[in-house]
Amino acid sequence: MSVKAYILIDTSSVRTAEILEKLRSVDGVRSAEAVSGPHDIVVAVETDGLQSLGDIILTKIRTIEGVTKTITCCCVQ
Repeated sequence: MSVKAYILIDTSSVRTAEILEKLRSVDGVRSAEAVSGPHDIVVAVETDGLQSLGDIILTKIRTIEGVTKTITCCCVQ
């Protein structure tokens, strides 16, 4: 079963373009955009399950230098 989610990302870096480039190269990431507001980047992800979503967040996204916090919003409809 496919899982879609939006991940709100906070960064400590002014290297937003570099972070976006790394995010866009992660398998499962459908889009990554710099945004204004309380968060710095919004990423749309689609995976084949919750386990792979967790793997992407923990091993691919949170390990990018400059990423300080993530909030994951799973789509329910």
